[in-house]
Amino acid sequence: MEAFYLVALLIVATIISNMVYTVFPKIPLTFYQIACGFLLTLLPIFRDYTLYPEFFMVGIIAPLMFNDGRNTDVSHLGNAFHHIMSMAVYLAILTAVIIGTFAHTMMAIIPLSLCFALAAIVTPTDSLAFSSITEGVSLPENVSTVLESESLFNDASGIVVFNLALSSFLTGQFSFSKGLINFIISFFGGLIIGLIAGLAFVKLQTFLVNKSMDTSSVIVPFSLMTPFAIYLISEHLGCSGILAVVAAGIVYGLNQSRLKLTTTNVRLVTGATWSIVSNLLNGIVFVLLGVTLPTVISNIIPLSSTLTIELAGLAFAIYLLMGIVRFLWAKLNFIRLNRDQPSTMKEAFLIAIGGVHGTITLSMALSLPLTLSGHAFPYRNEIIFVATIVILLSLVVPAFILPNMLPRKKDDDQSSFNHYRTEMVNYSISQVKVQESVPLADRNYVIDMLASQKQGGNIDKTQINDIMNQTHKVEIDAITGLLTAGKIPQNVANQISRRMMMTPGQRGGFLTKLQFLFRVRFPNKRTRKIKRNMQSVASRFSPELNQKLFDKKVAIRKIVEDTVYQHVNKFLDDIENETNAPSIAFVRNGYNFRHARIDSSDSSDDLRNQLLIQAFQYEYSYVASAFRDKEISRTISDQLNQSVTTDQMVYMEQG
Repeated sequence: MEAFYLVALLIVATIISNMVYTVFPKIPLTFYQIACGFLLTLLPIFRDYTLYPEFFMVGIIAPLMFNDGRNTDVSHLGNAFHHIMSMAVYLAILTAVIIGTFAHTMMAIIPLSLCFALAAIVTPTDSLAFSSITEGVSLPENVSTVLESESLFNDASGIVVFNLALSSFLTGQFSFSKGLINFIISFFGGLIIGLIAGLAFVKLQTFLVNKSMDTSSVIVPFSLMTPFAIYLISEHLGCSGILAVVAAGIVYGLNQSRLKLTTTNVRLVTGATWSIVSNLLNGIVFVLLGVTLPTVISNIIPLSSTLTIELAGLAFAIYLLMGIVRFLWAKLNFIRLNRDQPSTMKEAFLIAIGGVHGTITLSMALSLPLTLSGHAFPYRNEIIFVATIVILLSLVVPAFILPNMLPRKKDDDQSSFNHYRTEMVNYSISQVKVQESVPLADRNYVIDMLASQKQGGNIDKTQINDIMNQTHKVEIDAITGLLTAGKIPQNVANQISRRMMMTPGQRGGFLTKLQFLFRVRFPNKRTRKIKRNMQSVASRFSPELNQKLFDKKVAIRKIVEDTVYQHVNKFLDDIENETNAPSIAFVRNGYNFRHARIDSSDSSDDLRNQLLIQAFQYEYSYVASAFRDKEISRTISDQLNQSVTTDQMVYMEQG
């Protein structure tokens, strides 16, 4: 039960941080998530919380890295082999050697092997942290590609060096040849296992599809369990599980054409599920970082203030030295950002501060043994403290520097998309309205469906009341017109007038009601004649005649409802504009509901389906025309078309 509460609270903290970010978006979301995690430690269940690295890596990092691999731009990755080897292998190993030697020079009290373990811990960059920090800025494409490739593949280098350094400390022996063999097996073995396992899982999923087992209850759980299985297989064989799931994710991305054999519903559910899971796990990663901070702080408090300051200084120096190494690596063209010319100062600086560290670094630090030969593992708390400060520095520095150094991403953003989506839907609705041959009930059904595509706005209650008062007057005029024309008998008009006068919540002022009462209580000659005829007929009590009277009553009721419905809809169409559209939709929905309850004879599912499909075509036409006239960009055009396609598929699946 405790595990359930832990997970539930982590999810709640992630949701709250997302809510706060929507209100104050200037601060990166990562910091809100860390803060929410820190606040969780005020609860007894999270006091002295310890992150279990094995569970963290397989339960959270594995599916996230798999999803990153699945969404990797393969065209960029194909040209990035040199970048991967340069940044994820050569630079990672060189950085670990330099930092390890430097740390031992600065803190000679810490054994050299543990200094190398510390260097290996702070070497891997974190793709999740990098994505979060750079979300709002526009990085140069060549720099972004290099940093993304590095963060996907350099974990294995850090983990191998870490295991080698830890083994050297525990056994007192160091073997360069053994370390090199372990690195080759872990790095390339993980890639090979991931490629093979990824192909095997793709084949198995394709087999399920071909056997008509492509239901949501089969394909979605199968897809979600894939990274866990591949990670565990690779780790069991002594290879890098992280690289295995990344490679398997890339294989999935390359084989999307085969996976498209699944039904529309399954594809939509799978895509939506992965989106929700990845966003949630991304948040939990940094919430967990915030949760572990108090434990790190409490473990370092017993140390002397002098040693604490020295450790903090060591962390600052390590972060600065790593930045210098990365800057020189790019500036001296060991990583080719540009084919024909060396890297600029700006590009080299971005590479330097783009090495963002996150929870993978923290999980490696926390994986240090608790004890050694029955005693506390030496310098464990000190190493974790230094690693934590390096993580925080790598998050804070680019978060403040990049927004002032780089342009913000163009808001071909959500607000622009919402604006043009509203324009697109309004155009489609206007085209539907001009089709006079379509029954009003069917037309309004389609308009209501289309309006649901727009971003929901605030409902103005005062505006709704004003509109309903006006539509009530339209009802009165319509009913009075029927009575004057002799299309309804006096007794029906009397019933309506009594209902209006006796219903307190009925719209319209007292004078309006009194005026209507006067008009129906003092009918013209033609109306009085109809009344006498009806009374004469009613004086007969045969069953056949009573049935005819009932049918006549139903017919009159339909005449009244149809007339009122037509007049009200025409009035609403005439007064509708961009300002009152949400209120008009609200009022129209009320009349639609009443009309469907009283008379649904003119509704047709086939006609509604045809009309809605035609409305979607109007939306496609709007997007094509707007893009042709250069009113919208390619990005907005693609987003709008994707939105219409998704809405159309969802509607067809529901049908």
